[in-house]
Amino acid sequence: MESSVWARQTRFLHFGLATTITMQLMLSLVMEGPGHKNRSMIESLGFEAHEWIGMAALLVVLLHWSWSLSARDNSNIRHLFPWAGEGRKALLADIAALKERKLPDGGGRGGLPGFIHGLGFLAATGMALTGGVLFFILPEDGSKNALAHNFHEIHEFLANFIWAYWGGHIAAAFLHKRMGHDTVKNMFNLG
Repeated sequence: MESSVWARQTRFLHFGLATTITMQLMLSLVMEGPGHKNRSMIESLGFEAHEWIGMAALLVVLLHWSWSLSARDNSNIRHLFPWAGEGRKALLADIAALKERKLPDGGGRGGLPGFIHGLGFLAATGMALTGGVLFFILPEDGSKNALAHNFHEIHEFLANFIWAYWGGHIAAAFLHKRMGHDTVKNMFNLG
């Protein structure tokens, strides 16, 4: 059984991240930016939707940072970055449990799950920030100056981590479910 459940604010923010990031990944499969000639209407609309949903994702990321820095419960920043004290002890204990083929409990308890969430959150933050900058500096015709080009390269580089994290996160949720943990139910119970 899981040792804790998530705070309501964390569940809403996770839902916002899961929704906007999933939509962004799916849109990236069908969109083309304004610099591409002969792009279809679907590719053009996909890019427009990607821009605006990206701004929503940036808002959720900023709200999540605000919540993580101010929360007084298990949703705070020490959950996402358990590098000191009890968090580090839990992280090392979870790694030792994995070596013995035991899946650590999920939930808002820190340790390995918190560390993994922190890594994903850093990647999502990088994607949202670089996308937000591109939203404001990329000309409508798609031409890129050196600054826009560099931000676009970083944005595309981070996308690889987001795809890997997204797939791994879903796989971990299924694994937790198979092991009898109520991780998904606890996270997406928005009531």
